[in-house]
Amino acid sequence: MKLSLRLIHRLWFRIAVLLSLALFPIGLISVSLAHQFAQAADQRAEAALLALTSQAAQREEALIRAGFGSSNALAAVMGAVLKSTDACSDIFADFIEDNPDFSFSGFVDVDGILQCGSDMDGFDFSENPVYQGMRENPAVRSDLVRFGPISKTTVIVLSTPVFIDNIFQGYVAVSLPSREMNIDFEQIPDGRPVTLVTFNKDGDVLSAESGLRDVGKHLPVGRSLADLAQKQRIAFSGETREGERRVFAVVPILPNQIYAIGSWSRTNLSVAPGLAMATPMIFPIVMWLTCLGVAYFAVDRLVIKHIRRLGRDMLRFTRTRRHNDIPVDNSAPIEVREIDLAWRNLAEQIIRDEAELEGTIHDKTVLLKEVHHRVKNNLQLIASIVNMKMRKARSPEARVALKEVQGRVMSIAMVHRNLYETSTEGRVRADELLNSIIGTLLSAGLPNEVRLDSKVSYDPITLYPDQAVPLSLLAAESITNALKYLGYTKGERPRIVVTLEKLTKDRGILIIENSKGIPLTSPDQASGTGLGQGLIGAFARQIGGTLEVLDTEHLYQIKVEFPLATFDEEHSESDFTELS
Repeated sequence: MKLSLRLIHRLWFRIAVLLSLALFPIGLISVSLAHQFAQAADQRAEAALLALTSQAAQREEALIRAGFGSSNALAAVMGAVLKSTDACSDIFADFIEDNPDFSFSGFVDVDGILQCGSDMDGFDFSENPVYQGMRENPAVRSDLVRFGPISKTTVIVLSTPVFIDNIFQGYVAVSLPSREMNIDFEQIPDGRPVTLVTFNKDGDVLSAESGLRDVGKHLPVGRSLADLAQKQRIAFSGETREGERRVFAVVPILPNQIYAIGSWSRTNLSVAPGLAMATPMIFPIVMWLTCLGVAYFAVDRLVIKHIRRLGRDMLRFTRTRRHNDIPVDNSAPIEVREIDLAWRNLAEQIIRDEAELEGTIHDKTVLLKEVHHRVKNNLQLIASIVNMKMRKARSPEARVALKEVQGRVMSIAMVHRNLYETSTEGRVRADELLNSIIGTLLSAGLPNEVRLDSKVSYDPITLYPDQAVPLSLLAAESITNALKYLGYTKGERPRIVVTLEKLTKDRGILIIENSKGIPLTSPDQASGTGLGQGLIGAFARQIGGTLEVLDTEHLYQIKVEFPLATFDEEHSESDFTELS
């Protein structure tokens, strides 16, 4: 009994039962029969359209065949009649008189001059596209000329090349007026209006039932006429350029030369007596609507409603760290109830873990700040001892040396003091750290009467402490040296420029420069041992950077380009390398 109840509450069991009730009676039969019926209907419609397109194009086919036959016959006798222009012209004139469906016939020589014809002997066709195409490729061709130079109307030109002793001498052209097609509607069943267009093997439209102006709207989208000409006989369904669904059929009028494409609107086609083309789709549509309704009821009532509740609870937990303590009701599937229980347990575990983590981070932060504070105090104590020793020293050299040691110790103490103030969870804002250290050094390193031009620029850069400390010491040592050897030229103030720039995602650069010239510090106090330069180079190597020094008559510049840590990867802080 318990097993049966558990099975009933399973989500897959409920959905399977509901969908089976909807699909079982009609699913197998409806899909199979509708598909087969639709395929058979399309095949019958396409076959019927091929036959009717051939019937509708019979008159046009007869005219074109007669035109090409006459053109070929006239081309065959050109070698015998070309010597007599009058006789040649009489032949073409008699042809037009006996065949009123054609408007012009004549022979155009290799230079594009109408040697003889039914009209306008001597006319120059050298600029005519038909002549140019024939010169380029002498072969039987058909062309649509929008404005015939002789007939002054739109004509279909049927051309046959003339060869005498295998040498191209010109071509015979026969013009067929392009007019609305004459379709024998008595042979076409009522309710099946056909739209007919003729075109040549190159895909150029020759004539259309409704005229050439709007011929494009009757052609299929995505299929070129030139490609269709390669298929000989083909029927297919598609859309016109106006978006109308139609059935198209392509039949050859003159193989490899001229073709006809006919189309019917699918709404006017009947695939069986008294049965519309859309009728076979009734069963699949009814089946789909039934399935949609059943699926919506099943999924919405059994799954989506509860998932939405869980989603809202998760969103609330994300924003406020509070979740709904009331479980879902017992009518929900057992899977949903299990998910809800797991979610509430997970939320409670996350709250406990975050509380423990926050406590650990707080303890770590307090301990880290205490370490920095104690280091700072110890360094200040050392500086005080050095200061006492400096006051007791008798030689000037010893006092200068002790003062430099005191200054460097105080710089290190200042770095730790600022680390204590700016570091957060093992990350240091290098721009804030350098701004504080350099600002303090600049304000305390010069007498009050010295007016200094200082320019500082810091891009926001975050570093780990093991890179921020040597960078800060490098900057402090560079500023100390800059103040020690600071000079100026007459009419200008002494200048110090500090720039921290983020070059790329993983590269940064620190530039410190000072003006030179008339020194502000006496030569005795400004003389050094080179220890500062050695420290700067050591700090640059420690952060993995490259050091460049520019020393000119009026400028001293230190430039250090260094890599930036990517905080996406696990980073293990290493001990500071010893300076050598």
